[in-house]
Amino acid sequence: MNCIRCNAPNAPEAKFCKNCGTTMITPEIQAKDDHQTIKALLIIIGVDYLLSMVMFLIQKLVTPFVSQNGGDFARIDLIYKVYGWTSDIVTLAVMLFFLVTIKNQTVKTALIVFIVLRFIIMIGYRVFPFFL
Repeated sequence: MNCIRCNAPNAPEAKFCKNCGTTMITPEIQAKDDHQTIKALLIIIGVDYLLSMVMFLIQKLVTPFVSQNGGDFARIDLIYKVYGWTSDIVTLAVMLFFLVTIKNQTVKTALIVFIVLRFIIMIGYRVFPFFL
């Protein structure tokens, strides 16, 4: 790839020109990188919400059924809580990682909204379990 400013040859993966220091990342390349990052982020958020719904249904439907049929409710509830807190913390960590690494301001704003909503849901559901 040649530099757009001085036309010096550079490696295809170069981020800056070795001759003049101009950035080698064109708006098209940046848009493609942003698109891939957004796609990965949306997949992670979608999987997180899907797993959260499955775990919610397990806690509200399966756990009471097992405990009524002689199952160990305390053990099942402990496993659910440990998994729930772990998945919440990992999801928030991944979202914060994306927040730090992504450069697109629109995506950053949307991600901040997702993080705030996820945090509110996590605190409301894990700390105050009397909801629902």
